[in-house]
Amino acid sequence: YNLIKNTSDLTIYSSDKSKTLEEFRSMNLNINDSYNYSKDKYLDEVKDNITSTLILSGIILAISLIEIFFMIRSSFMSRIKEIGIYRAIGVKKLDIYKMFTGEIIAITTLSSLIGVIFMSYIINQLSFISYMRSKFMMNTSIFILTTIFVYLFNLIVGLLPVYKTIRKTPAQIMSRSDI
Repeated sequence: YNLIKNTSDLTIYSSDKSKTLEEFRSMNLNINDSYNYSKDKYLDEVKDNITSTLILSGIILAISLIEIFFMIRSSFMSRIKEIGIYRAIGVKKLDIYKMFTGEIIAITTLSSLIGVIFMSYIINQLSFISYMRSKFMMNTSIFILTTIFVYLFNLIVGLLPVYKTIRKTPAQIMSRSDI
């Protein structure tokens, strides 16, 4: 008892943990279950790591998507007169949408899809390393969702300037007053 009362840190092993905890707490001793304390501390650290990783990944993704938007928009700006000419000679809006949709799908397939496949392969290979196994995961559903997201994002970002331009008359498009 003298050792227990005078020591600030002591580890006790017991066959009946709950009975031992009750007994020491009945003597008004501050006693903690080291397993639960360590487990809670570990879970908090893992949660903090996941949160910081998600925030960093979100920032990188947002910057990448903004860059893609501006690249597609600047590429489109050089073709505004082309759309004005198409509209002036009577090409239907739907045909212009189809033309740009086809171009966007072709460009996405030749560039972004190759990048997604390559990164999926790298992440899959990293997941075989024991240290990286808990940090990286690649499976078919993640690959499919990523591919769908890339195509949808590129279609939306690519067709948004077309939509804004097509709403104008051919004369307004040719004057390029929006630039």
